[in-house]
This record gives sequence, C-alpha cells and structure tokens, in this order.
Amino acid sequence: MRESTFMPVMNEDFEIYYWSKHYQSHDWGRMPKEFLENYSKIEYLFRLHSHDAMEVLVFLGGECEFFCEGQTYSLTKGDVVIIPPYAVHWAKVSDFDNYERIVTTISKSLLGEFLSISPSLNDSLIYHKTQGSYVFHLHSENLKEILALFKEISAHRIKNNSGPHSFALHYLLFQALQIIFNPTNGKPTDNLRSDADKRFNAITKYIETHLTDSDMNLDNVSNHFHLNKYYFSHYFKNYMKVPFYRYVLLKRLAMAVPLIKQNELSIEEIATKCGFQDYSSFYRLFKKEYNVSPKNLQKEFRK
Repeated sequence: MRESTFMPVMNEDFEIYYWSKHYQSHDWGRMPKEFLENYSKIEYLFRLHSHDAMEVLVFLGGECEFFCEGQTYSLTKGDVVIIPPYAVHWAKVSDFDNYERIVTTISKSLLGEFLSISPSLNDSLIYHKTQGSYVFHLHSENLKEILALFKEISAHRIKNNSGPHSFALHYLLFQALQIIFNPTNGKPTDNLRSDADKRFNAITKYIETHLTDSDMNLDNVSNHFHLNKYYFSHYFKNYMKVPFYRYVLLKRLAMAVPLIKQNELSIEEIATKCGFQDYSSFYRLFKKEYNVSPKNLQKEFRK
C-alpha cells in the first residue's frame, strides 16, 4: 500500500465532486482504465489520505471497501460515509466501470455556522458520533431527496459559471445535511470487523486526547494499555494500515495546517502547540510531507 497523504481543502467553503458513468464534475474524475494518461491525477484519491474538512460520501453503485480510522466497510447503494476532518481513510474500488459516488467537502467554518443556527443539526451530528460507525444507510426516499438537492446545487453553479457560493447554495447544502444527519432517515452500518475489540477504539481516543503531548510516543501509549511495544506496533498497523509513528505525525501535521492558514501564531508556536519537540524537526517533516514549507504556505494564504 502507498503511504498516506494529506489533501488540504483550501479554496472553497464547500465543494461537490461527482463520479458516475453519466457525469464527472472534473476532467480527471474518470475511469482510469479508459484514461490511463490521467490516472496519476486520481491515484491519490484511492490510497490512504486525509483532509482538513469534513467529507460526506454518498455511495451510489459498484463494489467498494471503505477504510476509515481502523474500520472497514463494504459499501452498498445508499450508504453515506461521514469522514471527520483529518481522519485517515481510503477507498478500495474493484470495479471502476460501475463505481458511482458523490463526495461533499465542507469546511470547519461553514459547518460551524450551520451548527450554530440549527440545534437539531448539532444534536444529530453528536448522535452519529456516539454510534461508533462512520457509515450509515439512508432510506431510499431520503436518498432521492439529497440527490435532488445536490443536482440543484450543481445546476446553480453551472448557471453562475462556478462563481462564489451564494446564500442559496449554502441553504441547499444545509437542507441536504439536515436530511443526511437526521437519525430517523437511516441506520448505522456495521464494519467488516464488527468483532473488532473495543481496545483499539480506546487507543485511538487516547491518541486523539493526548495528540499534542510532546511525550506521546510508542513506549508511553503501549505502556498505558499494558502491551508489549513490539506487539502494540504490529497490532496498531494491522488495524490502521499505517505505522503508529506515522499516524501520529500525520495527525499533528494536519492539525498545524489550519493554524498556519489563520496566521495568528508564529510557526514556532504552532510547532509546540501541535506536539512537536522542536521547530527544526517540525519544519523538516512538514516540508517533506506537503512539499512546501510552513512559511511558504503561510505566505500563500496571506495573498
């Protein structure tokens, strides 16, 4: 498996990407078997990666195993995958001829606005977090509703030549999210390892809670769970599909990206805030991972 990558969502407060036999929302969103010269542009979509925005995937057809933060699901038509910001995930597609899905990326700021004006949406999001599943299955009538809303959003964008998002587009997306997150409109889907021990979930929660601790490392985490560190290392990689140290690194670097965008702290302060022991190692690892230095990324957003 290729190593994971981070794909920041930089330009829009939300975006919708289609992949189907009838329509692709971008030139490279096509079947790689037929457009091999473009496969290099889509290959990263089908290996382990993360985003700095919430991602909602609506699965419409084909065969696909979806992996997110240690859990694997076999998707069926009508499944909706809720992928939190910075979650490590990937899709394993075995049949591109029949693969169909819609992906919506939503920035943290826009999602925050939606949640602030809708207590019911906030409650629904909390409910889904407590279910322990990243995937749930929509009832057929609700699937038709959100597909109609996404189609209307696309029609608005085409009509306005893909200009800045208007209030109308935000409202249509807001309606779609209300349907998607309403607990009465679907049911959680079991992952393929439904017998996966609760210990691994406890480990990922522990890492999330202590991510910015500078002394959070393999030795300390394995000791906390009373496991031999060599066994723990193998056990973690088996579930997460990426080594422990790299998972922690990706999480910390991903946390740094929005702080760099905000331009309210120095790069040195951001490095410390995200759990790095020194600025030089943070700078080196950031540039190696994203192929841009933290300072140059900050300059891009100043422009």
